[in-house]
Amino acid sequence: MGAPGAGGTVPVLLYHAVTDSPGRHVAPFSVSPAEFARQLDLVLDAGYRCVTAGELVRLRAERAAPGRLAVITFDDGYADFATAALPALRARSLVSTLYVTTGWLAGGGAREPGPSDPMLAWSQLPELEAAGVELGAHSHSHPQLDTLGRAALDEELRRPKQLLEDALGHEVPGMAYPHGYSGPRVRRATRAAGYGSGAAVRNALHRPDDDPFAVSRLMLMRGTTTEQFGAWLAGVDGRSGSPLAGWATVGWRAYRRGRALVRRRPGSAYR
Repeated sequence: MGAPGAGGTVPVLLYHAVTDSPGRHVAPFSVSPAEFARQLDLVLDAGYRCVTAGELVRLRAERAAPGRLAVITFDDGYADFATAALPALRARSLVSTLYVTTGWLAGGGAREPGPSDPMLAWSQLPELEAAGVELGAHSHSHPQLDTLGRAALDEELRRPKQLLEDALGHEVPGMAYPHGYSGPRVRRATRAAGYGSGAAVRNALHRPDDDPFAVSRLMLMRGTTTEQFGAWLAGVDGRSGSPLAGWATVGWRAYRRGRALVRRRPGSAYR
């Protein structure tokens, strides 16, 4: 499996909401503030140094090995990131990466269909950056990108990048795929849209030979146990090398793509 750290495997943790009262859609993917604090302490107790997703990709490209690294990422842009997650991170001097769904952010006009939970506002983004948060894109409306045609896919990749860069005044190089779904076509389009990396899920540790446009992440769920979390920090995951697992992924992608074509709308949990 390899020793955890920049020279071996790296736990790239994926969070969504940090709250005791999540909405229906995000509830299975949320953790309580108390559990989040415990998990951050475990990361520090295990001797990890946290870097942003962008820093990890840069270190991998340079083949640098500065010790045991971990990455803390968040998807979507829930309002509790600022009120619950960020204070816990700052109390421990930890950086993080937040991938926002731009069509869900408050203060940007009509909101795209999405979860009922409150979302961050556009006006908060510069403050988050100043607090040590790296910002990236998570599409505009959160569709399953691999069910989209070329024009719609290009829009979902380029629009949030442009919106974020206009709001922040600098390049936004990172993208996280909604639902974790990508595939070769989506990864090529992400690169062509000007991103430098793409974050998937895969529920596996990030390895030195991972494609920078398919960064493996470990999703924290409501039911993730301390034992499971500790195993990840110890360098153990459940990634399968079986060809059957790969074919299952391809088959599931083809099914979702076909269903989207029949329904004439993208795959999504919110449409």
